[in-house]
Amino acid sequence: MTRARRLATLAAVMAILAGACGGAATPAPSAPPPSAQASAAPASAAPSQAAAVSPVPSIDTTPVAITVWDYYGESTPVKPALAGFEKEYPWITVDYQALDWDSMNEKFTVGVSSGEAPDVATLDMTWIPTLAANGALEDLSTISGGQLNGTPIADHYTKGALDAMTFDGKFVTMLFDFDTYALYYRADLFAKKGIAVPTTWDELRAAAKQLAESSKGSGKPDRYLYAIRPNTFHFSQFLFQDGGTILNADNTKAAFNSAAGVAAVQIQKAMLDDGSGLYWPDANNDLLPAITSGQVAMFADGPYYMGLLKTGVPDQSGDWKIAPAPYATQPGSYLGGTGLGIPVGAKHKDAAWLFIQYMLRPEQQVGVFTYAGAAPATTAALESPELTKPDPYFGGQAPFKVFLDSMATSTHFPYVGAWTEIDTFITDSLQSALLGQATPQAALDDAASQTDDALAK
Repeated sequence: MTRARRLATLAAVMAILAGACGGAATPAPSAPPPSAQASAAPASAAPSQAAAVSPVPSIDTTPVAITVWDYYGESTPVKPALAGFEKEYPWITVDYQALDWDSMNEKFTVGVSSGEAPDVATLDMTWIPTLAANGALEDLSTISGGQLNGTPIADHYTKGALDAMTFDGKFVTMLFDFDTYALYYRADLFAKKGIAVPTTWDELRAAAKQLAESSKGSGKPDRYLYAIRPNTFHFSQFLFQDGGTILNADNTKAAFNSAAGVAAVQIQKAMLDDGSGLYWPDANNDLLPAITSGQVAMFADGPYYMGLLKTGVPDQSGDWKIAPAPYATQPGSYLGGTGLGIPVGAKHKDAAWLFIQYMLRPEQQVGVFTYAGAAPATTAALESPELTKPDPYFGGQAPFKVFLDSMATSTHFPYVGAWTEIDTFITDSLQSALLGQATPQAALDDAASQTDDALAK
C-alpha cells in the first residue's frame, strides 16, 4: 500500500474515531527538546509518583480470553512468550493475531471506532500522537494504579521514555522497545584513513568528505558516503541537535521552519552538494543494498539496525561501530519504538494489563533483543548481561549503552491529532529542499503553513 493511501485511510478512520470517542482530546504540549539550560519540566511530564492513584484491584481469576494484535512479524518477541504467560495465568487464554505494520495501522483505529478492537496491541510510537489525541487509548495510570510488576512505573524507564508514554498527564502506552538515533560508521575505514569519530556537525562534514571515494576514477564520489534520508525522523534529529522544536510550546503552530530547522536541512544538503552524502529516499528505510555495495559507510539510525546489519551484511562483521550522534549545540534525537497499548473499549482490561506487565518483565524484555534484534525499553533489560556484553560484530563494543544514553536526550513527536498530516508536510518539504526544487526556508515555510492550517481545524 502506498504512503498516500495509508495516510488517507488513517485520516478517514480517525475522523470516525473522533466522533465515536466523543471528540478529540485537547492535545498536551510535547516535551521540549533536551537542553542543558532547560529548567522547566516538560508539559507532558509523566504522572507524579506522589499523585493519587487508584489501588490495583485483586486479581479476578474468572476464565477469560484476551485478543492480542501484534505487528512484529516473523521475528516477534511476543509470540514466544505466550506459553509462559498462559502457564502462569491459567485462567487467561490468548487469542494471538499477527498483523503487518500497514494492517495494524489501519485495523486498530477502525477496530476502536467499531467496537471490535483487541485487548492489547503492539503500536508504533509514531502512531501514539494521533491515537492519544483522539482518545483511542485507555488510561494506563488508572488501570495500573501507578505500579508495574509491583514497583512504580517511573522506576522502570528513563525520563525520555516516561515523557513519550504520557499524554494529558496519563500513561497511554507502555514502551516495549525504543528507537533513538546514534551514528553508525565503518570503523575499519576510519582507522585506515585516520579519521576521528565526529562529535560536532563540522566534524561530521569533515569526516564525510574524507571518507568518500570515487571507485570509477571520475572524481565524483560514489562509495563510502553518508546516507541522507528525507523523512521527519532524520530531520528531527538534526532539528533537535540545534535547539529547535517541531511545534511551539502549546502545540498550536509550526516551529520547525526556524533557523534551527533551516540549518537541519542545510547540513544535509551540503553533504549532497559536495558529494559526501547519498540521497536515499527508500520508503521502507532499507539501507542494506547501499551498505552491501559500499555506497554507504556512515549513517544515523536506531538500535534495530544492529540486527539488520548482522543478518543482512554478515561479511562486514567487525567493520562497524556506533557512536553518539554528532550535534550542533546539544545532543538530540527523535524518540520512537513500539508501545503496548490497551484500546478504549477493550473487553478485558485487567487481564490485558496482566499481559502487558508480563511482557515487560526482564526475561521478556531481553527477548525483544534476542528475537527481534531491537532495543528493549526498560532499564533493567538494557542493563542485563545479555545486552551489556561485548558484541563481536561491532568490534567488541557494547553498543546498547550508546542508545541508552541517547534516549536520555531524545524527544517524542508532538501529541496532536494532526500529526500524520504534519509528518507528510515535513517529508514533502525535505524532498523538495534536498533535491534543489526550493530553498530550505521556502520549503519549510510552505510545510509550516500547511501545518498551521491542520492544527487549526
